[in-house]
Amino acid sequence: MKGLVCVLTLVVSLTLASAFASAQPAANADVEKKLTEAWTAYNIGNYKKTLSIVEPLAGEGNPRAQVILGRCYENGLGVKQDLGVAAQWFQLAAEQNYPEAQILLAYAYEVGAGVPKNPREVMNLMTRAAESGNAEAQFNLALNYSQGLYGAPKNEQESFRWASLAAQQGYAQAERFLGACYEFGFGVNANAELAAEWYAKAAAKGLSREGSIFNYVKQY
Repeated sequence: MKGLVCVLTLVVSLTLASAFASAQPAANADVEKKLTEAWTAYNIGNYKKTLSIVEPLAGEGNPRAQVILGRCYENGLGVKQDLGVAAQWFQLAAEQNYPEAQILLAYAYEVGAGVPKNPREVMNLMTRAAESGNAEAQFNLALNYSQGLYGAPKNEQESFRWASLAAQQGYAQAERFLGACYEFGFGVNANAELAAEWYAKAAAKGLSREGSIFNYVKQY
């Protein structure tokens, strides 16, 4: 009898585990659908709907919802603008290694938006996002190493490496930057053919080769 009870217990446990596992994809799909609706509403200016969707999800710890909610507070969309609250939501998502949140929080530390300026945190957060494969963060690191910003040593080779990673993902600003690297021999041997190739890729996305590319200044 004892053996039968153990077998029945095991069967019930396995059945419950299987049911839970099958329910997870459906639950995740439902959340993703809601987040897509929220982002669409955000982009068309329906912030009331955006907030009604993301606020409960953000409170439950969803990092994408936390980022969207942070953006609302950052820009005063549907809520009173509060850069401190925005930074808090970005922080919660960044702690979950969500690259977009890490980048937004890095920008906040860069200009002192809702948090004190902190060059070390700028570099730390941007590096974490870049190492996760985010092209925007990789390009930002290329800029930091090209100019020796935020505690990064000025290093042409490291700048070229990060720009290459971003350019290989089709990030237009990094493609133009890489063109300049090959044109002027910045972090790599000069190569007119490769310079023209990367410039062409950036130009196809609307970026000309004009301007002080190595001293590019981000605008917020």
